[in-house]
Amino acid sequence: MTTIMIVDDHPLVRDGMSAMLENERDFSVVASVANGEEAVERCRHEGFPDVTVMDIRMPRMDGFATLERMKRFKPDAAVLLLAGMPLKAEEEKARQLGARGYLPKSMDWERLVAAIRHAAAADIDFLMEGYDDEKVGPLSAREKEILGYLALGKTHEEIAIIGGISPETVRSHVKGIFRKLDCPNAAAAVGRAYELGILRA
Repeated sequence: MTTIMIVDDHPLVRDGMSAMLENERDFSVVASVANGEEAVERCRHEGFPDVTVMDIRMPRMDGFATLERMKRFKPDAAVLLLAGMPLKAEEEKARQLGARGYLPKSMDWERLVAAIRHAAAADIDFLMEGYDDEKVGPLSAREKEILGYLALGKTHEEIAIIGGISPETVRSHVKGIFRKLDCPNAAAAVGRAYELGILRA
């Protein structure tokens, strides 16, 4: 289960994002706070979530200042920064400060969900606007797990039940596996995975 904290000064954004993330069976929103100060205090006293999804432009303490404070207490804290209007200079600053990504608030929901999973797994150095989720990095731990179930002949629905995730999420991961292994279907992907040593008999 991936634990998530949402940091945004707009209540409707927080509530909407929380509701949608909770629909993912492998996600748990453990905190939803209105500003950076609350986020830092929450982490100090109750522990850090697996991933923090945080707006950049907030009163009292913006996302960059909050990220810096969080990194003092936990250098490997996984933080995704969201911007209503992405700027190249901000993207570079986010990278330098150690964010796991700098992404537009307007991005598709499925891609945000995938970005959160990448941030939790730390299998991509830095996520930014326009990244191709299905063509970056090696297979993630979740993708390898799903590939193993495909090798056993499991259906998407069966894999969803076993993994505690939605069938839609399984399909998204399978699509990523096919792209990364450059294969058109499950049989070809499984065969390719044995060739590469990703799966072993």
